[in-house]
Amino acid sequence: MKVFSVFGVSQSGKTTTVESIIGELSRRGYRVGSIKNIHFQDFAIDVPGTNTWRHRLAGAEIVVARGLTETDVLIPRQLSIEEILTFFDQDYVVIEGVSNTLVPKILCARNETEIEERLNDLVLAISGCISNRISDYRNIPVINALSEVERLVDLIEAKMKGYLPLINEVEQCRACGSSCRSLASRILHNQAKGSECLVGNEVIVKVGSQELQVDYLQQMNIKNSLKKILVQLDSYAGDDDITVEIRKRNNGMAV
Repeated sequence: MKVFSVFGVSQSGKTTTVESIIGELSRRGYRVGSIKNIHFQDFAIDVPGTNTWRHRLAGAEIVVARGLTETDVLIPRQLSIEEILTFFDQDYVVIEGVSNTLVPKILCARNETEIEERLNDLVLAISGCISNRISDYRNIPVINALSEVERLVDLIEAKMKGYLPLINEVEQCRACGSSCRSLASRILHNQAKGSECLVGNEVIVKVGSQELQVDYLQQMNIKNSLKKILVQLDSYAGDDDITVEIRKRNNGMAV
């Protein structure tokens, strides 16, 4: 799964850019998910007096509202981006409105000042309102998401690599020899590979004798799913390595 962020100030063209990118990725046959960061402090979908609100008030940690045309999962706390991403298995996930993640970014801006204030080494392109006036900024392409969406998505396809764990500045292990931000930047600019991140090597999956390439989020999904099952077993200690073998069946018998 490939993850990137579209960020910038309000009214800079973020949502329009995200809409265009999602549409073009979908037209190319990709499965796409999105995350919208909402900065309004009092934002809540659930409101006092509803049945789901009463469930939560009674102590439910997760409430699911199942309707005829949609299903909403209500969790009464802010999840980290990494926690949210474990719900996805799409080819691409677009995050709108988050700037402090170690993922490639598209910066939306209205003028050069806004670019200067937010430009960093993880920005692969600039878009939004300013793309009506300029086409390049310090050798970074400025691409109009409405009139040049094919070019923008071509760049996304070329630049997107596997997902890296979102480790904060305090917890960075530096096992690869550099900071997480430095590694993410070097991967974006084809100066390093995602396999250099040693954190994402906790889960090994083999089919027969062939080891499969499993990215970090897939590893975490496998690990967390297994642990949810294992914690229900009295004999599970939780500290040892875990080995699971699924045997091929022949005429209904495991072999």
